[in-house]
Amino acid sequence: MRVRHIEVFNSVYRNGSVTAAAKLLNVSQPSVSKVLAHAEQQLGFRLFERIKMKLVPTPEARILFKHTGMMDEVLTDINQVSERLMEFPVDRVRVSCTPSLGIEYLPNAIAEFKKHNPNVNFEISTLHYSYLRNNIKDTSLDLAIAQDQSEDEEIGIMNLRKGNFVVLEPKNLDPKILRKLPFIKLSQNSPIGRKLEKYIDRKKINIGSSVTSDNYQMAASLVNNGFGYTILDEYTAQACRSDNIQIKPLESSLNFHITLMFLKNAPLSIPANDFIKFLTEFNYES
Repeated sequence: MRVRHIEVFNSVYRNGSVTAAAKLLNVSQPSVSKVLAHAEQQLGFRLFERIKMKLVPTPEARILFKHTGMMDEVLTDINQVSERLMEFPVDRVRVSCTPSLGIEYLPNAIAEFKKHNPNVNFEISTLHYSYLRNNIKDTSLDLAIAQDQSEDEEIGIMNLRKGNFVVLEPKNLDPKILRKLPFIKLSQNSPIGRKLEKYIDRKKINIGSSVTSDNYQMAASLVNNGFGYTILDEYTAQACRSDNIQIKPLESSLNFHITLMFLKNAPLSIPANDFIKFLTEFNYES
């Protein structure tokens, strides 16, 4: 028996008539009669006999109902779950980003999204680039956000917005003294670190002595302590701003993309898709 056969059979059995069953199922009487006849044809025996103008279950139908009757509860449960999913979809979005985007960009995005989607829960973290990609691939994450990421066979990308590199340097420092300070380079282990290195080579910028950091916040902290100056992304710069440092644009601009990553062949939940749509329209000002 098909599910529709069981649904109609149970309704006729419980209500004692095609008319009542049709009303309950919100279909026409001929439709119920047709489904019932088709079920009997498949089974090879009658399910009801008309006695004194009433439909009476056959002995076979009584035995069958002991098993099909349980299907009503199952179908009701399925319908309730479906309705809850429509009203409150799978409510957890697992999202991670690079540490520099985890200071302000992602927290601001989630806070704004939650104002209009209070029932959506987030599981958030910050990870370095390679871990972000690996965790997307092994489905530990639904979404990941990083700078200047590329697509591959498994990972799809979406560019959300552009960002700029800026100069971060100690405030109110004599230019002669500033030029003698170490330059704090970003590690080439990251895409924007490699992009910045190419920029420095292309522009033939003389940076003198240097210190390399794979942590953008640490680079900003060194500047804050008067140790040196650096070029980094505007999001880290703005998040780490203080009275001791100043932010200046590069003489020749250099930008990057904030990129959303997701698994190509794995459907996302409704909240995850809603969050993606929100991110594409999110007007964040660092």
